[in-house]
Amino acid sequence: MNEVKTALSRMGVYYLLLATNIIPNANLLPDSFPTRNVSTVWLLLLAVCLVLYYAHRVPPTGKLSAMMKSLSRMGLLLILLRGVKYSAFAEVGVLARHTWYLYYVPMLLSPQLLFGVSLLVSAKDDTRIPRVWHITLALTLALIALVLTNDLHQLVFRFQPDFADWDHAYTRGFLYYAATAWQLAFYSAAVIILVVKCRIGSAKRSAWILLIPFAVGIWLIVLQFTGTMPLHIIEFPETLIGTAAIILEGCMQLGLIPTNTNYGKLFAVCSLSAQITDGKGTVAYASPSAAKLTPAQFAAASGSRLDAHTVLQKMPVPGGFGFWQVDMTEQDRLNEALAEASDALRQETELIRLRSEMKARQAKTEQRTRVYDAIDVHTRAQTQAIFELARTARLSSDAACKEAARKRIAFLGAYVKRYANLMLLSQQSDAIGAGELGLSVSELLRYVSFCGVPGDLICDADCDVPAAAALAMFEALETMLDANLSDLQGVFVNLSAQDALTFKITLEGVASADALFPAGNGDDPRAKLRAAGVAAEVQQEDGVTFVCLTPGKGGAGV
Repeated sequence: MNEVKTALSRMGVYYLLLATNIIPNANLLPDSFPTRNVSTVWLLLLAVCLVLYYAHRVPPTGKLSAMMKSLSRMGLLLILLRGVKYSAFAEVGVLARHTWYLYYVPMLLSPQLLFGVSLLVSAKDDTRIPRVWHITLALTLALIALVLTNDLHQLVFRFQPDFADWDHAYTRGFLYYAATAWQLAFYSAAVIILVVKCRIGSAKRSAWILLIPFAVGIWLIVLQFTGTMPLHIIEFPETLIGTAAIILEGCMQLGLIPTNTNYGKLFAVCSLSAQITDGKGTVAYASPSAAKLTPAQFAAASGSRLDAHTVLQKMPVPGGFGFWQVDMTEQDRLNEALAEASDALRQETELIRLRSEMKARQAKTEQRTRVYDAIDVHTRAQTQAIFELARTARLSSDAACKEAARKRIAFLGAYVKRYANLMLLSQQSDAIGAGELGLSVSELLRYVSFCGVPGDLICDADCDVPAAAALAMFEALETMLDANLSDLQGVFVNLSAQDALTFKITLEGVASADALFPAGNGDDPRAKLRAAGVAAEVQQEDGVTFVCLTPGKGGAGV
């Protein structure tokens, strides 16, 4: 009920300010300078105060604020135009008449703006101006244009020829009544919308108060139109302005229109722990649950903790700061649970990583084991030969026999080492560089030379060789050398590449082509050459054997 009492008292103040205009209007003051224009000056002062009041009271932004401030300016314009008409332009008929026509700019726009205010106040979470307001605004502007051009058609006011005695001898046309009905329709629609469509429970119960200034305004207009207004207490312009202003004041007091006042009431009922202070920390408004801030807390940055589970947020506002407290108990509990879950997940992730690493190492070990098994299978004949040679040398007392065994063991050991290296490279890639194959051949020939057989290599190939072909050719070379090591007089190997790699072997001292791969060799290199796609060509001339191995050309040849 405090809002009702406040609204009624504020309305009473408005009527009291308007009633003081009875002094100049009732001819209680002399109709001469300076008292002649007291009424105009007084009403202008009230209109200016209304403009300043709305600028201070209503929030500075938004369509609702713009319409209310525009409405107050319309009142100021109307009073100003009336004062100009009866003072500055009183003796200039054309200017005075058109100033009179200009009355209808604020007179028609004021109810239009009040109607827009009512639409925005009752809007459902949407600050867009409804389309109907724009349509009616177009009609209002059309009426204003018709009034301003009345001299051309005289459908609003009809005058005598040549506008003789126009200020007194005129009659009203149908557009005058249309404009008056248009104004009253807007005032009525605005009040009905404010009362009926109010969504605030407490304001809706008290919205009947708005009917009081509306009914008083209608009553005053009826008295003015019938000429029964006693002592000319109030005239039509101030009736329209006062009625609209009193209705808006009632809306502000009831809470229908947001204002920049009554923050204390808001904070008193606010469930949020919030407060507003000046720049030095003095509290201007505070909710009951807001904590009293120490100087250190006031100076702290936004997001600092008041206690274990309370965060103090801070933001600058004009003239000071706004503070509000956020209870972080539930969020802290969730963060703790999340941290525990993160630790468990981190541990599980680390365990999975270790398992994956172990599996990778195990797979790598198994892969290496398979490679070593394959190396053992492919070099088993050489390792057995090394074992037999070592046993023979150990049992023999012949120095020549021991030396021969030592040289052949060195040759076979070099082959086993280099073959194992090529096998490991083949596990990393499907191709082996010709240079790597050349290094293996070079080391093997070095130990052939150690056995007393001259050997040489030329390698100018810079390409890749299929791994299977490289292994097969290297194994075939070893078989040729080992089988004929005692008879060989020299070995020459040429690795070259033009269109494709060519592995040329020149052997001096081989008895026949069949001696290259002696019978009884269970692990036949010729079959491996064919399986690896290596073509082999053998020629003999004057005791010299020429072997040409070409990978990638099928298995034709020996």
